[in-house]
Amino acid sequence: MKIFIKILVLTSFVLTSCSKENEEYYSYNFSENKKLNIETYDESYMKYGNIEQGSNLVFEYEYSAEDDVNVSDDEYSEFIRFEINPTLTEFNYENGELLDIKAVFSKSCFCYFEYDPNKDVPPTGTISGKRISQTEWNISIDVTFYGDEHKNIMNKFRSKN
Repeated sequence: MKIFIKILVLTSFVLTSCSKENEEYYSYNFSENKKLNIETYDESYMKYGNIEQGSNLVFEYEYSAEDDVNVSDDEYSEFIRFEINPTLTEFNYENGELLDIKAVFSKSCFCYFEYDPNKDVPPTGTISGKRISQTEWNISIDVTFYGDEHKNIMNKFRSKN
């Protein structure tokens, strides 16, 4: 009887661990000597922030949803990125100032973001932060992107360098 229970538990564990391609994932990072290049594509309201070599600090929040091996093309990730002057030790940007720091929310999925003038609007809200060490910042993001996608994130962001 004990062997049957052990086999049942082991089989359940193996089946459960094989049912997922990858787990849900969050990351909160910043990089030095970088800059953001905001890109847009014709016929889409979605904007993308590409990180390149530069002279600023670029902060990046990333969320990747859990994938299901039984569902094709269900991959989904989202990113919030922005840049600040590297000499700052504390900041608070609101509404129109979010354009100055190139605050951008992007999605990566098998989705189509058809152009909608109601979504082609600047972000509104607040992004603030305070340096707590050379390798960590406390960051608070309370912003609505594309007119209706509200994101509220408070976390420590750590250096990728």
